[in-house]
Amino acid sequence: MAGKIKNPWLDPNKEGKGRGRRAKRYCARCGNTVQQSRILKAHNLCEFCVEELKRKKDKNWVCLGCGRWAPAEVKTGGGYCRKCLCPACGKPDPQYVETAGLCRNCAQTIGDFCLKCGKEAPGQVRKNKGFCAACMQKRT
Repeated sequence: MAGKIKNPWLDPNKEGKGRGRRAKRYCARCGNTVQQSRILKAHNLCEFCVEELKRKKDKNWVCLGCGRWAPAEVKTGGGYCRKCLCPACGKPDPQYVETAGLCRNCAQTIGDFCLKCGKEAPGQVRKNKGFCAACMQKRT
């Protein structure tokens, strides 16, 4: 039996109608109440402030690389979520970590990954000075 996924938002259609503790929740940034807009439970932010923080890519709330909302990961990663950090050295390289799984420097150090596409092809990379066969054909 699958567990019910809890909604991280307080909704004006549900909590905003009552008179209890949840009906008095408000946004910590702008002061919107739960009657006016949805409130993110864990951080007491309204949906408008969350969207504004995503758009501005505020490094305390949103990943600077991919724009994902992950406040806890961003605080520990220095502005980047765990998906944008290299698992080997911990440095941010969002584009290359997504393709190869490592940052460009670590991939060059290991020497088994293509510098352009991130494909693991040790023999081809050694032969073609850092590029796989497919990327080498595209270059010429």
